[in-house]
Amino acid sequence: MYINGRNAIIEALRAGVGVEKVFIMFGQEGEPINRIRAEAKRAGVPCVTIDRKRFGELERTAGLGARSQGVVAVVSQVEYTDIELLVQKLYEEGATPLVVALDAITDPHNVGAIIRSAECAGLHGLLLGKRDSSGITDVVMKTSAGAAKHLPIARASNIGDVLLGLQQEGVALVGLDERGTMSYTEYDFTNPTAIVIGSEGAGLSARIRKMCDTLLSIPMHGKVSSLNASVAAGVVFFEARRQRGAEGHPEELHTAEERAEEERTEEESER
Repeated sequence: MYINGRNAIIEALRAGVGVEKVFIMFGQEGEPINRIRAEAKRAGVPCVTIDRKRFGELERTAGLGARSQGVVAVVSQVEYTDIELLVQKLYEEGATPLVVALDAITDPHNVGAIIRSAECAGLHGLLLGKRDSSGITDVVMKTSAGAAKHLPIARASNIGDVLLGLQQEGVALVGLDERGTMSYTEYDFTNPTAIVIGSEGAGLSARIRKMCDTLLSIPMHGKVSSLNASVAAGVVFFEARRQRGAEGHPEELHTAEERAEEERTEEESER
């Protein structure tokens, strides 16, 4: 979802309504723009300056015409959760946490596909970075096929700090890495685990790689040496589900029929 207008964006940033990113057209200056940058910095929301051509394309995509006053904000369509509180609640309920963290995955199609696979495989939640990962955009929502409304999603300015907190709570950090020394089928996913997936090009960042307790690889048997991030994630998620058996989300197990009915209801309400 998009909002436009300088005052509207300032108020949204102050209110903390889930602003993902602010786009400013090149050449826009002055006090209102300075206030937007200041409020965005305070809220930990990235501001991106783009040229006039790209900004015009953004206006058309958002259906704003030319009424944006040179600034457009992307607002999340989901309500974010606190993943550390989520993990504590799982422990209290006697469940074994299984979550995923995305380390600088910027392609919204990949993010949406990973959310869909995570929800279908019964993972408990997902962690995104604010500055270095795609937010929950319209593309993410569409690609996730509605899963983004069911899977608890958290955002953090620094995912490394959050992962360190989870690690201190007994959650093992398991990174997917083509250079990993352990095959993903050899790891015991019945333990409390956070699966960490690196960016499409660079993989895991140096800090996150060092933090991981284990680095897992997916053996390749063809001429191509690696998988797309979302495909690799799905392979590992369902291995974790296989090891855990029929355990589902703490609140309920969704059947295919129930899921289809929920999606039909959501589509009808959006119309």
